[in-house]
Amino acid sequence: VTTKGWEMFAPLSWIVINNREAPMDNVKFRQALSLALDREAMRKVAWYGYAEVPNGPFNRHLKYARTDLPKLARDKDKAKQLLADVGYKGEPLRLLPLPYGETWQRLAEITRQNLAEVGIKVELAPTDVAGWNQRLNEWDFDLAFNFLYQHGDAALGVARNYTTSNIEKGSPFNNVEGYSNPKVDALFDQGQKELDPAKRQAIYFEVQKLLVDEMPVAWLHELNFPTVYRARVNNPINSGVGLNDGFAKAWLA
Repeated sequence: VTTKGWEMFAPLSWIVINNREAPMDNVKFRQALSLALDREAMRKVAWYGYAEVPNGPFNRHLKYARTDLPKLARDKDKAKQLLADVGYKGEPLRLLPLPYGETWQRLAEITRQNLAEVGIKVELAPTDVAGWNQRLNEWDFDLAFNFLYQHGDAALGVARNYTTSNIEKGSPFNNVEGYSNPKVDALFDQGQKELDPAKRQAIYFEVQKLLVDEMPVAWLHELNFPTVYRARVNNPINSGVGLNDGFAKAWLA
């Protein structure tokens, strides 16, 4: 079993939260939703340990990922208090599971149970891959699972999910949550242009703290995708592209 090469792609999963609609447009509600989630149980039960709990929008393998922010943790009492603060009355929310197999279905069921424990009612809205794409493309959801690769650099794989310029119908892999913050936009723009590594790090450190505070999505896990192969097969993975890179350098013992 190997996970070699996934550091380059740095996959991160999350629950997309439709920031356009109440009560999800309230930052306290989004914080409460995140605090209700038992990410550690999800990691163990759904992913069989092949995942790590993150501390924010950067996979820890990504350059300039902050290590001083605490991992996202569960606090049901604080979640209930935040929900009371915003006056949430138990309106049901639609959750779109990711139609990529049993693991994501388990995650949806755990999520529904976690949220119910703090008083957030969730109705699962299962669909096929085409339907999932269409509904995210058209912003027809309250909550939805997704995961994206961050491609080794925040300018390539992170900014697209949180900048205002990437709010555009037609793709499930941009800023589909509709989050908009001019300061976040400016920081990502500066980070893309900055050549000095120290200054670039400071920019990305600041934007990570801002995003964690505002919780535009509920980050779930840094994902590992192991490859299982026969012991006689040597060198099956040659680059970050993984098995899709071919077997030109693989050989049998």
